Amino acid sequence: MAVTHGTLTRRKGDLLWVRGRAMEAASNGIVICDAGRIDLPIVDVNPAFERITGYAADEVIGRNCRFLQGADTDSESAARMSIAIRAGHDIALTLLNYRKDGTPFWNELYVAPVHDAAGRLTHFVGVQTDVTARRRAEDRVRFLAEASALLGTSLDYEETLAQVARLAVPAVADWCAVDVVDDGGTARPVALVHADPNQVDEARRMRERYPVRATGEDGVAAVLRTGRAALLPEVTDAMVAAAQDDEHLAALRRAGLRSVMVVPLSARGRVLGAVTFASTRPGRRYDADDLALAEDLAGRAAIAIDNARLVAQARAAVRARDQFLSIAAHELRTPVASIKGYAQTLLRAQTRATLAPERLASSLRTINAASNRLAELTNDLLDVSLIRLGQLPLRQTTVDIGRLVADLVADYGQLVGEQRRIAVTVPPLPVVVRADAGRLDQVVTNLLDNAIKYAPQGEEIVVSVGQEPTGRGAEAIVRVRDRGIGLASEDRERVFEPFDRAATATEANIPGMGLGLYICRSILERHGGRIWAESDGEGMGATVSFALPVVDDWPATG
Repeated sequence: MAVTHGTLTRRKGDLLWVRGRAMEAASNGIVICDAGRIDLPIVDVNPAFERITGYAADEVIGRNCRFLQGADTDSESAARMSIAIRAGHDIALTLLNYRKDGTPFWNELYVAPVHDAAGRLTHFVGVQTDVTARRRAEDRVRFLAEASALLGTSLDYEETLAQVARLAVPAVADWCAVDVVDDGGTARPVALVHADPNQVDEARRMRERYPVRATGEDGVAAVLRTGRAALLPEVTDAMVAAAQDDEHLAALRRAGLRSVMVVPLSARGRVLGAVTFASTRPGRRYDADDLALAEDLAGRAAIAIDNARLVAQARAAVRARDQFLSIAAHELRTPVASIKGYAQTLLRAQTRATLAPERLASSLRTINAASNRLAELTNDLLDVSLIRLGQLPLRQTTVDIGRLVADLVADYGQLVGEQRRIAVTVPPLPVVVRADAGRLDQVVTNLLDNAIKYAPQGEEIVVSVGQEPTGRGAEAIVRVRDRGIGLASEDRERVFEPFDRAATATEANIPGMGLGLYICRSILERHGGRIWAESDGEGMGATVSFALPVVDDWPATG
């Protein structure tokens, strides 16, 4: 290379620094422009330039080197380069350029003026280095650091995910969607961001109209089901043609998807949701490095979601504990106060020798009832403790559940007398289940207690026992129906949670700790059964039913 102090020496009418061994062998791209013309046309390039840009020499000769720039090229840096060239100075900068196939690359460029022996500016030589890999690594580190900081700012995980989606566009994608799996296992969209704000409403309408199908074999559904990421470097016409209908197909074509990644949000071995990244630009085609970045981001987001949920659960547990302590204190205080009050009355009457037999009998009955209620509350609390520890004891035998229910209803009817009428229907033949008879007695008694408690005076309680076929044999079904205060739709599942009660019960000031149905559910689940509540709404009564697998081993006992 015969360039000395900014001077380009000529030999036999040619530039020495063209097609020489140094230029041919250089790993950096080299481009030479004619400084004598205002448009600075390219006069030569080396093989490294052709390799980096994808253009052959004869495709670029005569063109201004600015043709490598695009709409995303930093205009400020491009302007700095123009100023340096007009002044005849050298300059070093990094620009976003585009290859012949449309893919972007980061070009670390050094441009230097070349003068002849007389000191006249004749050419500019540009030396380019493709630093895309380094720049992408730096951008990813910066992006993940920013995302991590963002993920730690809020315990509202939906807002956090929305912020992450906004951060991903346009750094990682042209649009980004986040779906989270709810407690029922259904995918629910929580964030949707598009580089073009005008496209967001259209994309949201399409997501609502065409939700994630749980049975889907690809896309979000498959990622949610398998927990494995999916990479589509190029979205083909065949993929788009797999739309659900013509409207869906038209929407997908309007979206112009070119490359897609879907990564799971997984924490502690559980898939919490999925993030979809999509590119609509020809120059952005996802590869394994992009997928690794997306998975890293999703992993951090999943940890943030899981932490937020754990905090929410902990707060809910504290609220439930405080509520339970309040309710338990109230419920326990009532029978204790009755026992103490009547015991003191009896003591005073005995001291004064005024204790009449009828007063003694009445007081003892009240003390006995209060003691029974206190024992029930204590037993419920003990059962909850055993359930939480997984130590609820069961002694299972074969039980004719029809006979058990009929006997319980008969005994219960004697206790409530003529205040309530309980109608019971059982099949003529035994319906046999394998269960702990004492625990089943506890379940049915609890359901009868609830029906009596929540139904008005004089209203009939209807109890039925039946047998229904299932895919694996048959189930014994027990239903207890009342015509009382009923349940709102949102309470039908909630009433089976510990320390939780229906809004109608709270509003009606009906006493209770909210443990009975939780204990029933736990007992039945230990037996392989299930329990559920049905109601037409508030004031329309309710039916609580449970099912247990029927067995064929005889004779029945219990």
